[in-house]
Formats: sequence, structure tokens, C-alpha cells
Amino acid sequence: MATDVTHKLQQTFDLIDSFVARGEVAAAAVAVAWRGEPIGEHHAGKARPDVPASATTLWPLASISKVYTAAAVMALVERGVVTLSMPISIVLPEFTGDGREAITLRHLLTHTSGMIYESPEMEQRLLNETPLDELVDEVYSLPLQFTPGTQHAYSDYNYAMAGRVAEVATGQSFPELVRDLVLTPGGLHDTYFPSTPEIFARLAQVAGPLGEGTSGDMYNSAYGLGLAHPAFGVSATVADLLRFGLLFAPSGSTRVLSEAGVRVMTTDQTGGNTPGSFSPDLPARDVAWGAGFAVKGDSATSGDLLSPASFGHGGATGCTLQIDPLEDIVIAYVSNKHARTGRPPFTRRQVSVVNTALAALTRRSTS
Repeated sequence: MATDVTHKLQQTFDLIDSFVARGEVAAAAVAVAWRGEPIGEHHAGKARPDVPASATTLWPLASISKVYTAAAVMALVERGVVTLSMPISIVLPEFTGDGREAITLRHLLTHTSGMIYESPEMEQRLLNETPLDELVDEVYSLPLQFTPGTQHAYSDYNYAMAGRVAEVATGQSFPELVRDLVLTPGGLHDTYFPSTPEIFARLAQVAGPLGEGTSGDMYNSAYGLGLAHPAFGVSATVADLLRFGLLFAPSGSTRVLSEAGVRVMTTDQTGGNTPGSFSPDLPARDVAWGAGFAVKGDSATSGDLLSPASFGHGGATGCTLQIDPLEDIVIAYVSNKHARTGRPPFTRRQVSVVNTALAALTRRSTS
């Protein structure tokens, strides 16, 4: 089937080429699946200076990592190790005060816990090459923004704490859990958490992250790449990112979760009317969120043509993964320019890639 429909994606491929030609990004890639099968993949530009982007390039996925974390946590839910409604203080009894006793795993995975986004001194923490445990410990003393469950505030701390809960509940390191529960059974053999020195030469170099050009660079330094942060620590080829998306698509041939688990991750778990914002620089609105995935309608950062049933997640390194179950389409787009370099063009690139691929695959033939 791929050879019959790949030509439909030429406009999307040309669009990515134009991003590079205009100097908007140094490199980008896209991979698309339709009805459970990969149908096209395209790479453009230089992933690193003098290193062309290719099928073997590994892309830091930034916040798309959160969905890998959510999948591992959901696998533990399916095994009866934890429950989504469980106050996390049952596992972490020291996590108390200021209303923290009410925070559940569901709050963490839906960004409704009330915890702030990240450390107020995050860049300095990176420059100091602060260990992950110390980064996470900081949230124990920071005040909540609101009563858990009453609002939505997107937060890296939510997923850092979810990873810690999983570690303490199982006695395994979180990278081991992600490998054993998600990567290995999912056939994701070109996905890394954390990135290790032997694959550094394959990683795309990201422009504009916190700590850029220092030993604390969030996505380009040995420290940052090895941090294994549950909110932003995964790297993968674009093909493996697509394969991860297929784990949740209607016709995907591989599952690491039950259909019940997939449903909880991919449909609204907040009631659909939790006030908040996906990002501090976007306007507040009512937010719907699954136990891992953002649900269509959450913001204008996913794709204009996605159906109301769609779900996905973006990453600040310039990537997005979108799954539309009504059309049975999965779109994985990656690049290497951080949102800090300019949010409007960053968002336009992601949305336009998703729009062109969806339009191409859902257009009726005129013959």
C-alpha cells in the first residue's frame, strides 16, 4: 500500500524542504502511517553541522517523552501496582503539606495537580548539572498554584513525580521500567531513554534550548542527554516515533497496553471543563486531557484538520505526534529548533505539516 499512496504526501515533503531552504530550521523529518501501516518518510537538512538528516538520525523528543512515561505508568496500573485515583502520598509519605495529600496519579498525568511548570531556577539548575533526584526534590517545598483537580496547568514536575512514584512502587529505575514496559514490547529498538554516549553522534543538534552551548545544555550536552527526565528525556528516530504512535492507533498491529488502557490515555480524563492553559504563553481556556495525551480541542498547537477524536503531544524541540483515530492516520514530525526561538513560527510549522498530510490522505479522488 505504501508505494501506492506515498505520492500523496509530496506536498508535505516539499513543505519540510521549504522550512530548511528558508533557514527556518536546520533539519526536519516526517513519517506518516495510514490504516496501521507506515506509508512515507522524508528527511531534510543537516541534523548536525555537516551531518545530513537521515533515517538513522535520533531526535530529542522533549515533552513527547511524557507520553512514554504515561504509558509506563499505565502499564503499572494494568498490573495492579498503582491506581490512577491513588494519592501519591501513599507511595511517597513525605510528599505532604499545602494540599499535596490530595494529589493523585490521575492529577499528575492530566496536569491538574497544581504544581508549577518547573523550577524557577531551571536554567541555573542545568548549568550546575543538578542530578535528577535533586531537581525533583525541589517541588516538595514549592507551593501549589491551586487545589488539585480544580484547574489545569501543564507541568514537567507532574511527570517527574509520576516517574518517582513508579520507581518507589516497583523498586526499579524508571528508565528500566520504560524499557521493559514500553520500548521492548513495543518493538521500539531505535528509541533511547536516556541517550547514552555511544549514540551521541546520531543525535540532532537542537538550536535554542536552556543552557545552550554549555555543559548543562538541556538537549545537546552529555549531562542533559543523560538526565533521563521523565518529562523530556526520550530520543528516537522519526520512524520509531511513528511506531510509538501506532501503539495507540486503531489499526496498529502492536499494543503494549490493553484497549482499556489505551482509551484512558487517549480520551478526556478531566471532565473537559478544567480551566487552564497548555502553556503559560497561551490564553487560558477549558482544557481536556487524557492520562498522557492532549485531546483535540485543547489548543491550536496540534492541527486544524484533526477530528474531535484525535489526540497527540508536542515537544519544545520542534516535534509533534498526532493520531487521528477517525481517519486512522498517525503523523510524526521532528525538527531541531526549540520553541524558545519563537513560538508563532514554531507552532505554524508543526500545524502546517499535520494539516497537509491530513488533507492529502482524506482528499477524495477526482478520477
